[in-house]
Amino acid sequence: MVVARADVHSHGPAYWRSLKQQDFRLPAETPLLPLAIEATELLGSTDPELRDEIGYDSFVAWVYRDQRLAPAELNRLRVILVRNAAHGLGQIEDDSLFLRSFSVLVLSVFAAQDLKVPFLDATGFGDLVELGVHSLTDERDLRGYVLNKGWGHATAHCADLLRFLARSPRLSREQQALIVEAIARRLQTAGQVFTWGEDARLAHTLAALAHRADADPIPFNAWFSGMQQQHARVWSGKFDPSLYVRERAQLNTLSELAADLESDTTGGGTQDIRAALRALRAATR
Repeated sequence: MVVARADVHSHGPAYWRSLKQQDFRLPAETPLLPLAIEATELLGSTDPELRDEIGYDSFVAWVYRDQRLAPAELNRLRVILVRNAAHGLGQIEDDSLFLRSFSVLVLSVFAAQDLKVPFLDATGFGDLVELGVHSLTDERDLRGYVLNKGWGHATAHCADLLRFLARSPRLSREQQALIVEAIARRLQTAGQVFTWGEDARLAHTLAALAHRADADPIPFNAWFSGMQQQHARVWSGKFDPSLYVRERAQLNTLSELAADLESDTTGGGTQDIRAALRALRAATR
């Protein structure tokens, strides 16, 4: 596991379960950074309670609910989590998935906190966008729920990180395009139709981009235009199931997006995206 352990005392499961029983509320004088660094290790556990209900939930409590960590401490943790999010990237169906996926999920909490109380500088913000994009497109272990080990959900967790980044006023138009292109590429290359809610989570990220005041319709239009061209290939000549799966995966996510956008009367880029999506859905019925 690629984690920072130097000068950090390691507590056993019983200690962490006691913190969970206390809803992770600790006296104000308790230094939290050492505990938070230790909690990054729990994110790689194959025990779903330690990983999800304790490791992840402790960060939600300390970073977002209680705001107990200073900007310098958050950024120190961010560096650890970004490194851990790349651990074993490219592996297929091994336990390295959990550290990667849950490190990304915790970083989504950091991105949410940055919306509330900014602490990321331009470089730190850009690094998170780059991480989210590359983790989404390069992840090869696409398991949603793993028997006896709980949620893997790397695709959904990447979508969560990118959704909060997509809401940030500091997101550039170039970064908007990177996120749209990464989502399209993930759906096109997954080789499967997602069944564990990933399509809805990806749609939420696309909706966050589409709802921006500066929403850029260009990457959406390019994606939808390409899909219309690919649609003809699905139904011409000998049927190729892989082409159908590729299209179905994209259409499932875009159906979720359409439902969101139909309730939004915003003009500008949002209106253009909504119109282009309606045209795509009409062409692929």
